[in-house]
Amino acid sequence: MKTWPFFSYFFTYILRAKTRQRLLFIAVTGLFLSAFSLMVIQGIMGGLQAGLIGRSKSIHGTHLIIFDEMTDESLSEMKEILRKEAIPFYSELEVEVMLKHRNFIAPAKLHGINLEDERPEFLMNKDFEGLVMGSELSSKIKLQFLDEVQVIAPGVTDSLMGEVPRFTSETLSDYLYTELSEVDDFEIWARLGMVQNLLRNSGINQIRLFGEVPEETLKKLKVIPTQVSKRILSWEQMNQALVWSLNLETKVMLFLFISMSLLVAIAITSGLLIFYSKIRRDLMSFWILGMSQKKLVGLCFKFTLILSAVTVLIGGLCGHISLLLLEKFGHDLMPDIFVERQLPVQLDFSHIVMSLFIPFGISLIFSYFSFAHFRKENQSFVSIVRSLG
Repeated sequence: MKTWPFFSYFFTYILRAKTRQRLLFIAVTGLFLSAFSLMVIQGIMGGLQAGLIGRSKSIHGTHLIIFDEMTDESLSEMKEILRKEAIPFYSELEVEVMLKHRNFIAPAKLHGINLEDERPEFLMNKDFEGLVMGSELSSKIKLQFLDEVQVIAPGVTDSLMGEVPRFTSETLSDYLYTELSEVDDFEIWARLGMVQNLLRNSGINQIRLFGEVPEETLKKLKVIPTQVSKRILSWEQMNQALVWSLNLETKVMLFLFISMSLLVAIAITSGLLIFYSKIRRDLMSFWILGMSQKKLVGLCFKFTLILSAVTVLIGGLCGHISLLLLEKFGHDLMPDIFVERQLPVQLDFSHIVMSLFIPFGISLIFSYFSFAHFRKENQSFVSIVRSLG
């Protein structure tokens, strides 16, 4: 006897069964929804996380080279390597300062950038006659366009006036809105000369790299000698707390989803137990027609696996199609208060694998429990025939 008529019979039996036996059909529907929802959730969450990481890297760079002091020869050699590799970068002198305007004071991180280097995209059209300030930071100290603000460096003092912190005054020449709260609330940019004059320091203390940086280039940069040891940090090392939080968010989402999928697993177990009990006599008929008992039991389990695999594949495919439609036609679904007005979508291979294998794995485990119980109760069809007689 061929295998396909056997599977066709069982599939038809599920669809045409009475109400009590449709629990297995409900379980199959739940398995479909599990694969569908996990695909959609991971696609949207991956898009949101990728958008956040992309915005942060466009401001802070993909790598940061930090040093206290470097000779002009070493600095020129480092810049020559970066220009040769076509890696966007800019050098800067960074310092933490206090801003004072009227009676308002706020801490800030001041970046004095070298305008002779390649300017990053987010600063491309900004006016550096004065300070370029995050929009939220200017709002904190009630600073408006062309207002004068006092920039105080608490870590540097002048002994002439009794160890008074060094300060200078600058005007607000431009605003910056990056959609990153840690930037808009805390960071400002200015000409390198202005910061060097404030600190009485003629050098720089770090270089920011943007875009993909090959490993070979990083090795070349590491061997360049400096007067003081330097560090090369990746974006992930600079933002360890954020990376850890995003990973935790993903793991918690998967844990909650797996926990909810256990309800589907209970329905699968109950549905299969009822299904196997109802088809016992039909299986005996196949046995009488000449199919071995071992093959019958094996085909039952294979049918369960094929049904689960096909259901999960269809659910994952529908989820992927829904994500494509959402990415193409889902314009401005979110209110204005959200950074992402559209729901971004990003799926990689690991997301697809988890979307398919987590529901299928749960189905496989609980289906095996039901199958083991069925095989234990039906060790011999001869006893069933005798009971009927």
